[in-house]
Amino acid sequence: MRYDNIIMYLARMKIKDQTHYYIRETYPDGPCLKSRDVFDLGTDPSKHIIYLGGHGYYYDEAIEETLAQFGLYPDQDELDHIFWDFLNPEIKRVIRGFQRSFDNSKTDLPETHPRVHVFDKRRIHYLKFAQMDQRSLSKMPLKLFNVLHGKSRDEIEQYFLVQERILQPNELRTYVYTIFDLQQLFTEVIAAQRPQDFGQTKMDEFFIDAVCRLNDDKKFWAGMEMSDRLQDYLVKYVIMYFDNEFLRRSLFQDYLHEFMNRHRTYLPPKKVRVNMEEAARLFETNWEKLKQMDLKCFNRLYRKMALKHHPDKGGDHATFVKLTKYYQGLLQKKL
Repeated sequence: MRYDNIIMYLARMKIKDQTHYYIRETYPDGPCLKSRDVFDLGTDPSKHIIYLGGHGYYYDEAIEETLAQFGLYPDQDELDHIFWDFLNPEIKRVIRGFQRSFDNSKTDLPETHPRVHVFDKRRIHYLKFAQMDQRSLSKMPLKLFNVLHGKSRDEIEQYFLVQERILQPNELRTYVYTIFDLQQLFTEVIAAQRPQDFGQTKMDEFFIDAVCRLNDDKKFWAGMEMSDRLQDYLVKYVIMYFDNEFLRRSLFQDYLHEFMNRHRTYLPPKKVRVNMEEAARLFETNWEKLKQMDLKCFNRLYRKMALKHHPDKGGDHATFVKLTKYYQGLLQKKL
């Protein structure tokens, strides 16, 4: 999150088979960005949320007091963003849609903006498109990588820890094979789609070499301490690779999978598809203005109308639900 020079995020670290949570700050140190712990949340961040009954809640005052010692003064939205995974589901339902965006990205990047490392590009490409073939990587729009800009290396790695949750167990090894670009080590064309058909020993050697080279890349780990041991953030990929198998598919299944990826388009569910007249009526504007409205203005309009129709504010539940469905449907068209 980046408001008033506040750059904080939730960090997760495995310690003796338990996940520990920290609020961390990204801060500039000379030419690079570094990270530091500003509050230890322990193994259960939900203990720092105090519920008052109904939809009322606040965060442990010790958090704000400690952050203030670092010159950090987050507001409620910023803390909600950090604690989102641990908030009561009913609270999340009520405040969802009212939060401001914490995306600091820009569509047009200045020429002086730091380059995104190719390893990060491969990870984002696979997580977004689920494709092993990354020949189009160099043609991808810069805005796809904006989410990484202004982040320290530790914050970037924490971002991928969360994003990689979408991976299914049967694609973990394929994911590692792709992001470390192991396919370029084989001359056979089919290696890009069927790595399971190649010698295991040779592939293992290539993988270990690729991991070691990335581990020794000082530019990649800028802002983090270097040591003789493997970086903790790389250990998970070694486990993904050696503890999982490639998904076994026939050549025909591979062809169908590739065909579907090439022709995949987004269509919202029928119940979310937009009825132009009704959407315009609910947003109290005309369809042309609604269609041409930029994302920022559209989110602002939704917040205004949601406050008007929210049941907790005296509005009609059915109208609020319908308004939110249209918002979600239109939002997909504006992203």
